[in-house]
Amino acid sequence: VIRWNAILRFGLGDTDDNMRMAQVRALLSGQGWYDLRQYKLDPPFGANIHWTRLVDLPIAGLILASRPFLGGFGAEKFAAAVAPLIPLGVAMFGLAVSARRLIAPHAFALACALLLCGQAALNMFAPLRIDHHGWQLASLAWTVAGLADPRRTRGGLTVGLASAVSLTIGLELLPYVAMGAAAIALRWCWDRGDARRLTAYGTSLAAGCGFGYIVFASYANRLPVCDALSPVWLSVALVGGGLLVLLSRLPIERAWLRVVLGTFAGAITVAFYVTAWPHCVGMLEGLSPELKQKWFSHVREARPLYTHGWRVAVPLLAMPVMGLAGAAWATWNARRTPLFAAWAVVALFTLFACLMLLWQTRAGASAQLLSVPGAAALGWALLPRVRGSGLM
Repeated sequence: VIRWNAILRFGLGDTDDNMRMAQVRALLSGQGWYDLRQYKLDPPFGANIHWTRLVDLPIAGLILASRPFLGGFGAEKFAAAVAPLIPLGVAMFGLAVSARRLIAPHAFALACALLLCGQAALNMFAPLRIDHHGWQLASLAWTVAGLADPRRTRGGLTVGLASAVSLTIGLELLPYVAMGAAAIALRWCWDRGDARRLTAYGTSLAAGCGFGYIVFASYANRLPVCDALSPVWLSVALVGGGLLVLLSRLPIERAWLRVVLGTFAGAITVAFYVTAWPHCVGMLEGLSPELKQKWFSHVREARPLYTHGWRVAVPLLAMPVMGLAGAAWATWNARRTPLFAAWAVVALFTLFACLMLLWQTRAGASAQLLSVPGAAALGWALLPRVRGSGLM
């Protein structure tokens, strides 16, 4: 309802949304699957767009399905309005599963409702927001669901595949993918029995990134570029995933030794990245100093949260702070239960998301999404007291 007028006039509000629609139009007009150059930019050479076709598929599918009924332009408006709701459903489902596993069977409804309170996150799923950020947030929601899964093999597969999907779409959530790997390793360090989760994660991450690269990487991304799933990040995923699988096979009983070896494996992966791809050390976008100074440093969402006023900071921080408090409280309450390890890594993930706001404000959407399990735990504990109050 809020976006209805924009839908009617096809008011794609962001440059990336317009570029996504141009990419889908080119695909439906016969442009090659692996050719992601936009020839309207810098003609006649065209400009390479570092995305993949993965997010194009649901939009193109909706256009093709509705074109016989709505016509060409009507089908595009329909697809742009409906497509963002698909990753919203996927994200809600992931958060619902997490709430059932971490809190209580019926807490899923509260988790889904809380997601609707995070305006920064919800904007990524709004009609006409056809950029890829919604799908990346959905992958992040399933990362949390995998970390909370009591079935170790299934949980590792979930986190590995969700990370691979996120990297195939783009590298915006690369820090969260790395944090997911660290969380899986920490669960193994805490409990030797989590070796199966580690094996499943390392295998699915490497295989998923390999599949994403073969099927979706464009011609340009088959070069060692730094800002997309290219040979650079494919090799890092293969090395990191292989080392984790190797660690999971070692019969190490002492927790401190698992911590040391896990840290060593992470150091080897970083050393491989720095040594093999030195041109990718630093800003992945490869911006020149002039461009960084005159343009990128002035982009509002790329600036740290503390550089904005309180009118921006308070609404953005409300949910992450509550989520972090709730996750810490739930972790303490679960300290003598099987849920302790799951809640501990979720709390660390939430803390990491809050700290990311000190780097860039655009981390607010992921911080709000990751705050949902902790905030739902806090709300679920308060509900009986509210219901039992005479004021109710």
